[in-house]
Amino acid sequence: MILRYLVLAVFTIFVCCKEKPDSAPASNTVTEENVAEETVFIIEEIYGFAQTGTLENKFAEDDLLETKNWIEEGSIEVVTLKIYPNTPKELLVHYTDINKTAVHSIEAYAYDSPWKSETDIYMGMPLAELETLNKKAIRFSGYEWDFAGAVDFQHGALSSKTLFVYLGTDGDVAMPKEFVGSDVKITAEQAKDYDIEFKVTGLLYRPNK
Repeated sequence: MILRYLVLAVFTIFVCCKEKPDSAPASNTVTEENVAEETVFIIEEIYGFAQTGTLENKFAEDDLLETKNWIEEGSIEVVTLKIYPNTPKELLVHYTDINKTAVHSIEAYAYDSPWKSETDIYMGMPLAELETLNKKAIRFSGYEWDFAGAVDFQHGALSSKTLFVYLGTDGDVAMPKEFVGSDVKITAEQAKDYDIEFKVTGLLYRPNK
């Protein structure tokens, strides 16, 4: 009987040793190439970062470029910090001092860029969608001058003293003579008559001082 138990014990030890792995199992985690994601914020958030002096910490050094420019028809010299410079996503942050402590305005101007406003207006938004969001018919200024396509929300839901919106097209579209000039106001109905697809091509955030 004792011999029988000894044989059984030896057999059990042998089986256990055989099943024990020689080393820890290999990880089944797949190593993926790290792809850097570009950070995109809404324009009002960018203003907040700029005001607190933390904006440059939010982006890689290669995604920033500092220049000097004249804005507002050459009446104001500013220091401009470009985010994603020389790309379709370029965003301009204008400061009125060399130390970049006083923000003048923030500007997005590429219709296919991902920038947007906290009002839900986004670059590339079609005219019809913008008018629906405004809950009232809008008008916008004529073309071939400095403030071409500036939107008048006519006291609708999107009326603002700090956010200025500009409409344009996604290519070189020949504007009818009725749409050219600083004293011209264009309606959505007129745009439909000429079958021109206007969309948001510019956002300018200029906080009250």
